[in-house]
Amino acid sequence: MFGLKDFSINFLTGAPVLVSLALVGLLALAVFLYYRTNPPLPRFWRVLMGALRVVAVLSLLAMLLEPVISYVRDFERPRRISILLDRSLSMDRVESNLSRRARLDSLLSSESFNRLKQTATVTPFYFGGNITTEQDKVQTDRTALGDALYDLKARQMTEPADAWLLFSDGKSNSGRTVAEAAATIGIPTTTIDMASSAAAFDVAIENVDYNNVLFVGQPAEIKVRIGWRNAAGKTVRLSLLGGDGAAPTADFPITESSGKADITLKYIPTQPGQRLLRVSMPALPGEESDRNNSRTISVKVLKSRLQVLIATARPDYEIGFLRRQLLRSDNYGVDLCVTGPREGNLSKRFPSSQTELNRYDLVVLYDPDPSAYERVAPLLKSYLSDKGGAIWVMMGEQFAAQGPVKWFNDLLPFSQSTRSPIQYFDFQGEPSENDLFHPAVRLADSRTAIREAWNNLPPFKSLVRCDVIDPNSTQLVYAALPSLPNARTPIIGYRRFGPGKLLACAALPFWPWGFQSIGMGGSDSVYVSFINGTVRWLTTRDDFDPIRVTPEKEVFSRGEPVKFDAYAYDQGYRPIPGVTGTVTLKESKSGVIHDADMVERSEGRLDASFDQIPPGHYSFTATLSRDGQELKKSEGSVAVEEFSLEEYDQSGDPAALASLARLTGGNSYTYSQFSDAVSSMNLAPVQESITGEIVLWNKFWLLALFVICLSVEWVIRKLQQLI
Repeated sequence: MFGLKDFSINFLTGAPVLVSLALVGLLALAVFLYYRTNPPLPRFWRVLMGALRVVAVLSLLAMLLEPVISYVRDFERPRRISILLDRSLSMDRVESNLSRRARLDSLLSSESFNRLKQTATVTPFYFGGNITTEQDKVQTDRTALGDALYDLKARQMTEPADAWLLFSDGKSNSGRTVAEAAATIGIPTTTIDMASSAAAFDVAIENVDYNNVLFVGQPAEIKVRIGWRNAAGKTVRLSLLGGDGAAPTADFPITESSGKADITLKYIPTQPGQRLLRVSMPALPGEESDRNNSRTISVKVLKSRLQVLIATARPDYEIGFLRRQLLRSDNYGVDLCVTGPREGNLSKRFPSSQTELNRYDLVVLYDPDPSAYERVAPLLKSYLSDKGGAIWVMMGEQFAAQGPVKWFNDLLPFSQSTRSPIQYFDFQGEPSENDLFHPAVRLADSRTAIREAWNNLPPFKSLVRCDVIDPNSTQLVYAALPSLPNARTPIIGYRRFGPGKLLACAALPFWPWGFQSIGMGGSDSVYVSFINGTVRWLTTRDDFDPIRVTPEKEVFSRGEPVKFDAYAYDQGYRPIPGVTGTVTLKESKSGVIHDADMVERSEGRLDASFDQIPPGHYSFTATLSRDGQELKKSEGSVAVEEFSLEEYDQSGDPAALASLARLTGGNSYTYSQFSDAVSSMNLAPVQESITGEIVLWNKFWLLALFVICLSVEWVIRKLQQLI
């Protein structure tokens, strides 16, 4: 009856027999008293008072016996099926005179789908860059299919669907991979491929590989990867626009029907500064889409020759190899300042004015005696914090012999607490796992290769053991000491001072990395990689001012939010409270202006976001203020590309849909096989059982019933003059 089975009553009281005996006794006493003490009354009143007394006693019994009624109810329900509908822009692609969206709409109005709705409980979900139950809230400019699957699984955690039915072209261009999400679903998913297999002619720029830091007058390679379909016999021309010279071009004849190729464009910048370059490919006649024929990149062009000052009291092989390598690259002008007693014709005075010191992009202090530089301490501090300069300190015998000098130690990432002489022995460097790809550490292309490269280097010979680590510093390399495996003695580390950087090395020498390799018939590539990577990182400004506003990136896709991050800290990197800010975007051609206020996200951190900014090149002006006083004003430029991720590649991906179906235990079909897909789905009602309990004790209504019954009985007796 009603699908109920396994009906049972359990008593939680510890003495059910005694309670039952008490019940029998109370009922017997009630009957006895009614017959012995009640005068003759009409039958109605006698029955009513008896019923009230019985209900009161039963309520008391329910409270004392603590009964719990258990049951199991079997029932069947229609299957719950979630329908996932792709509403990204790629569904607007027209194939065989019909768009994918129109093709999908026709399937949703078909007899097969109506049969599905009549048999099962169908819930539609719409997805693009997000997933939602409201079609007009879909982010159509990208497809995050993996994220949509993952989010839907989380939404249905409490009441999961029995099956999913996915309509999509399978192309996912952001977020989690489809395979990654499919591994966590566990719900049979039937996929319907909405893309047509009909051939279409298209050529697209798929990727641009480039160095984002270039030098004036130095040739740079911009590597462009293109992909094509059904384009055999065509010739494409790539151009690099937006530079400060003649636009480089390259022609590429296509000989295969479909494929990919890498094309290199040569670019020689002539002026320093930030540059937005556009890689463009003219549309070919009959090409399906030309929105994926251009990409915009951002590069920073530095002046061709950076000025380096090397200061030392005693030049040796280290200085000789370093100077030779810098001059060899033709990117650096090097001044050697020798201040010791044997300076000879290399004697040169260390800069004594801020203007003179600020001419240099990098200052190398080799085995310095800190006391000898005390007179220029304010210049060095200003050089770091205000100019954004770079200092490289190499610690040696003279540095260790001098002992701690507070003003100098305050600049270092690590230092000595007491005077301790330099130690001479062989040891290797062990790079920090978190910084294997730092330019000063990256001697190879993979984590394993980097570790092996450091392990195979010629050993260091000297160590200035530093036991004071600045909490605001970063340690890149430690000394590998077999006798002290748990010791973490830093030998390479750095500190930031606003836009400036100071790198310190407590181990020497480095020059054998090149000398020994050449002597053994190899090359000095490891030494060259270390010097070039370290110097380039030191001399490239990171815009790390304590108060700054920067765009999240220089080039945004159409439809993507244009975001700015702002930071407001004092010189001690403590958050500045009460900071407000604004960002203004101005389109370079039309002059249209967009404004946004900065929103505080945490102490010292703000951000601003612009939605639906039209494609174009924009200059921006960002201002941070506090109490009406301007703290920082930043200017720059960003670009919004004409194409979105959806327009970049609108081809279908049937392999991804087939993989999703296979990993979840479902099946994959094309849109023309939709009726077969519905027929293959298990639409039989689901048999379910619910186990329930009804607790009849510890309820307020039981106590209320007990009191009400006795009260009503008392009122009746009072009215009948029985008391």
